[in-house]
Amino acid sequence: MRRKMRRQTPSVLVFTMKIAIFGGSFDPVHAEHVNIVKAAQAALSPDKVIVMPAFIPPHKQDRALASSEDRLNMAKLAFAGVKNCEVSAYEINAGGTSYTYLTLGYLAGKFPGAQLYFLVGADMLKDFYTWKQPETILSLADLVVCNREGDKVSYPAEQLRFFSKFKKRFIGIEYTGRDISSTKARVLAAFGEDLKPYLPFDVIDYIEANELYRIEGVKGALRYLKPSRRKHTLGVALTAARYAERYKIPEKSAVLAAAMHDVAKNMQADAPELSGFATEEKVPAPVLHQYTGAYVAEHTFGIRDEDVLNAVRYHTSGRPNMSDLEKLIFLSDMLEPSRDFKGVEKLRRLLAEDLNECMYQSLKHELRHLKKSGGEIYPLTFRAYEYYKGLRK
Repeated sequence: MRRKMRRQTPSVLVFTMKIAIFGGSFDPVHAEHVNIVKAAQAALSPDKVIVMPAFIPPHKQDRALASSEDRLNMAKLAFAGVKNCEVSAYEINAGGTSYTYLTLGYLAGKFPGAQLYFLVGADMLKDFYTWKQPETILSLADLVVCNREGDKVSYPAEQLRFFSKFKKRFIGIEYTGRDISSTKARVLAAFGEDLKPYLPFDVIDYIEANELYRIEGVKGALRYLKPSRRKHTLGVALTAARYAERYKIPEKSAVLAAAMHDVAKNMQADAPELSGFATEEKVPAPVLHQYTGAYVAEHTFGIRDEDVLNAVRYHTSGRPNMSDLEKLIFLSDMLEPSRDFKGVEKLRRLLAEDLNECMYQSLKHELRHLKKSGGEIYPLTFRAYEYYKGLRK
């Protein structure tokens, strides 16, 4: 065990133990979680790394997690081969909301005199200022930050902001992890996509054996899609899941609605799934599939959640006074990663900031496009535009 020796007197040597703590929901644990720990070991040379799955993370109290037992088991599988690394059940056994300042207080008492380091990804650094008692956290441990593709931060700029607030600096590790998130892994698992590039093999086996992250109806809906439509649908689901937590929308509802939104896109009018379907008005051909999709979702897949059905039913046209889930699916359909049109990046930035403003600007863009291209403007789309325009006054 490597220890830093600090000379207290000419005749007495004191050994300071170095412990790095890595907390999170680990829902599921992914490859970059493991790589962050290894990068911290290389940079800090700690005697021990403690991986700490949370029972209920403070910033995820509104989202249903995989069970604490499953998340703990997956973490143990993922970190089993990492030297000097242990997975602790302390926060899970404690129950309730898992606050970092309380956990660090416990560890400081358990390892008196130890130098503690608390590891976070760059995405967590941005939110650290809103954590409960951040000053207490920094009095107990040094904050260690690891960059990640997609959430990369400028260390010099963040150091200035951090020091201005806390009069202390964080430690930046020169390692940039791949753009992998647990949210992305959950969506891929629900869609039955290959998880090998993202998760440790043992964790994949555990997820499959226990059917974690399965959402009833998702894989069935995908069977109706052509490969290009399936790729688009996955992009919609990933976008919707990414922002679901931001707007306090149930992630499973967002992923289910995304999976269903184009389920009838390529169905013929005489398809058995559309038996009994009828509309009371003339609907432009590019819009019709939103209504047939909602019909199939309800009558073929048995979906009864009206919010999910309405998210499918109005994902192309929009409508006045949409629910947040409806808005999220409309915008995710328009702004998912494969979409490429002038102004798309501006709209994507708005999606991260304000659903209503993003709806207004997106509908405005859509109406301009239809007018310029000679496409038919569905009256419901124009009414939606007028509604969100009115909210700005």
